[in-house]
Amino acid sequence: MTDLAAWLLDRIADDEAVARAATPGPWYVNSEDYAEAIYAPDGSSPVAGGRWGGEASVFDSDETAAHIARHDPARVLAECAAKRRIVKAYEFETDTPPDGTDQPPAMALRLLALPYSDRDGYDPAWAVE
Repeated sequence: MTDLAAWLLDRIADDEAVARAATPGPWYVNSEDYAEAIYAPDGSSPVAGGRWGGEASVFDSDETAAHIARHDPARVLAECAAKRRIVKAYEFETDTPPDGTDQPPAMALRLLALPYSDRDGYDPAWAVE
């Protein structure tokens, strides 16, 4: 396994742990017109927003609330599973092809690493131009 593949699997595991610790999804916004709360599937209590009461939304915008709800733990777990399968498919490939070009499969792992470029251990040599 390459350093990049191992590092990616650790980042995916981090995302998965946070998603598993959260209230299960899918989440939904109480109103598309004026978001006051985000609810889990049972709808019994909000996971964000309205539990504090009051008439003002705690979200900067309805779009912010929709974004949070759309990226619920169920989606994150599905994305982690998909990313893990991609990494496993290419884990024994070199981080960079011998000729220095950015061709699959090394490019696939480098692209998966981009969203994590602000995390400890990211190697700037993995960057994609």
